[in-house]
Amino acid sequence: MKQKLIAVAVAGIFAAPAVALAQSSSVQIYGTLNAEYGFAKGVDKAAGTTNSFDGLNSGASSFGFKGEEKLGGGMSAFFQCESDLKFLKGDLADTSGNLCDRNSAVGLKGGFGSAFIGTWDSPTKQLVAGTRILGETGWHGVQSMLISNGGAFIGSFSTRNTNTLNYSSPKFGGFSFNAQTTSTKAAATVTTAGLKGRANSMSLNYAAGPMALGLAYTKQDDNAKRVAVTGGSDQVLVLGGTYTLGAAKIGLTYVDGKADQSRTGELKRSSWNIAGEYKFSGPHSMFAGYTRAGDTKASGTAVGTAATGSDTGAFEYQIGYRHTLSKRTMVGISYIYADNDDRATGYSVGTNHATGLVAGSSSSVIATQLKHTF
Repeated sequence: MKQKLIAVAVAGIFAAPAVALAQSSSVQIYGTLNAEYGFAKGVDKAAGTTNSFDGLNSGASSFGFKGEEKLGGGMSAFFQCESDLKFLKGDLADTSGNLCDRNSAVGLKGGFGSAFIGTWDSPTKQLVAGTRILGETGWHGVQSMLISNGGAFIGSFSTRNTNTLNYSSPKFGGFSFNAQTTSTKAAATVTTAGLKGRANSMSLNYAAGPMALGLAYTKQDDNAKRVAVTGGSDQVLVLGGTYTLGAAKIGLTYVDGKADQSRTGELKRSSWNIAGEYKFSGPHSMFAGYTRAGDTKASGTAVGTAATGSDTGAFEYQIGYRHTLSKRTMVGISYIYADNDDRATGYSVGTNHATGLVAGSSSSVIATQLKHTF
């Protein structure tokens, strides 16, 4: 009997620390696996050929872990490490990724809001993600038409910046504020005097009831995301919002961007997107959207190989059906069509297929999707 009691006591001694650790730990593992398989056609190339092909994408797939520790007084320390999962890479062979290359940071939060340091989406990118409803990358992505490089426009604002300092305010009557700035450490590795490459981004947001609105602004000094142009800057203003009415949700995003090609020349482009989704009873839902890239306008001594001026924009529309198999698994099918204006060459469905297109070319894809979150 004594031997049994001793054995139970010893087991309890070793088990107690594990139980205590489990109670104090708040680490969570999460992620998304998104597989898209598309049958594309009509990608007209300059060589006079029309490419028809099937392709795989894994846009927005990720794996991460995050945790939080209560410090007392209403304050907490938190961390997050999120990594890209490039298990499918379309027409590219590269499937590599770096640990913590997506939103990853360490910080403090409390009644004052949250302050954190690391790699993180800019407030502008966050606003667009919350209002466009359609995807950013993969077959469903509208990034190049809406917020990033496309056609003759060379300003990219769909940025997840490294070496950032961030602040997010608490909500006051539905209003909140986000701000981000980057360090200028990269200036230590270049020989050009005065080249800093700092990026600043901020957004003002409002959410109450069925409506959400946001206004965001980003300025990238010295063409931080493109080339070294001392004294130049890329700037963008974004206005977006969503409205939910019962089972329906509609979103509208407007983007006005400017990119300096040199100290005396710049490119401008406005773009917009409207999209909506409707959830039927049960596991069924549908979505549809239209994205329009305006003409790329040049001023000063802006240079480039792509056409600027009238008829240099493009449009894309999407319509699709989704079926929810469980809380974490979804399948879907959609049709996507993109069309360049008469003098435009830089837009197509999906990503990585817009090189060497014939002016005015169009492309389309029937895309299937299987998405699982954990």
